[in-house]
Order: sequence, then structure tokens, then C-alpha cells
Amino acid sequence: MPRLGLPPTRAALDDTSGDPAMLQRSLARAVLAEIRWSFRWPCNWLLGVFANLGLSFLWLLWVPLRTGNHRDAVVLVGSYFAVFILADITTTNVLGLDAPRVRASLARGISVIRLLLLKNLALLVIVGLPTLIATAALTVRSEHPYRLAATLPGVALPMFAWLGAGNVVSVVFPVAIRSLWQRWQERRDRRRTLAWLVHLAIPYALLYLVDPVGDLPAGAFRALPRPWHSPGLRGLLFTGYGLLIWAAGTGFALLWVRRRGLRLR
Repeated sequence: MPRLGLPPTRAALDDTSGDPAMLQRSLARAVLAEIRWSFRWPCNWLLGVFANLGLSFLWLLWVPLRTGNHRDAVVLVGSYFAVFILADITTTNVLGLDAPRVRASLARGISVIRLLLLKNLALLVIVGLPTLIATAALTVRSEHPYRLAATLPGVALPMFAWLGAGNVVSVVFPVAIRSLWQRWQERRDRRRTLAWLVHLAIPYALLYLVDPVGDLPAGAFRALPRPWHSPGLRGLLFTGYGLLIWAAGTGFALLWVRRRGLRLR
């Protein structure tokens, strides 16, 4: 069973997944509630998204992309920004960043799988949808509309892969959000400070050390008979591969919670 802390105040539950009415809400309304929470101060998710967007541009200036093949340029650019922005505690600490609401939701019987699903869908709307729209615009402008069947799944693949990895990290090493002033006051607590620093570094270490996508889908596509080499089939393969990674990561996260529980540090 998840280990729960003290319940939050009434204000912390307003229009959140901790709201008792949430138990009767449809999935669409629940996702909208998550999105509204994301835009409410202190906007923990959005601050991480915009911070990483800025870092992605700085890194792009330092290490320019090598597109090589023009036909893959749009996918490369879209994947770069999608993965760089998602490589943040926004997506690898979806429960810890929202600790009071998560505790309240669990206390009211909302399952971990529903919480993860709501967080993932909200992130896809906030981060994924704008990236896919930009990818579609670049495809139509620089290539041809028929290439959308290949470029959009090519960008969606790393999104699903990173969300799957993020769900694993979110339950294995969740850290409750605290202000920098509180962290400074607790600086002599080495164990807590070290845990906080590690959780800040995890997503960037994953981005640097582990390719969340790799060449497996492209290799599988090349292994298909030549008549099957079409943008539509390539897109279907890439989408299926991304969903498979997300499902595997989410399944592991649920298994971990059932066996180890969920403890927000």
C-alpha cells in the first residue's frame, strides 16, 4: 500500500485529482483539471518545461544538429526538442512535484495507474501537442504533406518512450517539491539534500547515457520487404514501438508500487 502523509488543506484540493468529485469525473474532465492545475501558481510543471526549452536552444547553439539526410531533418529537429524538453523532473517526477494532491488522491481511493495516466495525458497536451503541430508545419513547408505519416510518428515515438521511462522514475524515486529556501534550511541534512540533488540529475543523466529510442524501430522497418516500405507503415511501426515502451514502463511502475509502495521523500 502507498505510504501516505498528512492530508493537504482544503485549498490544495480545489479542482484537483484530490477533489472527491474526481471519483465521478470522466477521463476528459480529469485531464482538463490537471491542465488547469498546471497553469496555476507556482506552475511547477510549466517552469520546468520553459527552463528546458531555454536549455535546448542554448545546447543547440553549442552543439548544432547534424541532419545529414534532408528527409529526416524534420524528425530530427522535432525529436530533439521533444526529448530535451521532456528530460526534466516535470516528466520523471510527476508524482513528487504534485505531492499534496497525489497523497489526497490516493487517500480517496484513486489508483496509481489513473494518476499516471492523467499526468501523462496532461503532459502530452501541454508539451506533445505543440511539438507535433510545429512538426506538421515544418513538414508541410519543407517537404510534402504525405510525409506527415512518417514525421509525426517519428516525433511521437520519443515522447511515448520518455513518458514510459518517466513513470518508472516517478515511482522508484519520487521527491516531494519544496522551495529553494526550505532546501537551504535543510542543507545540513545530507541524506535529504543528496536525494534532492540526485533527483534533479536523473533525467539529464538518462538523456546523456541512455538513448530512449535507439535504432530498433528503424532497423525493424528496414528488415521489412521492400514493397512494404511506405511512410504510413513506417509511422505505424514507430507509433506502436513508442506505445510499447510506454506500456512497459507504466507496467513496471505499477508492479513497483504494489510490491514496494510509494513514498514521497
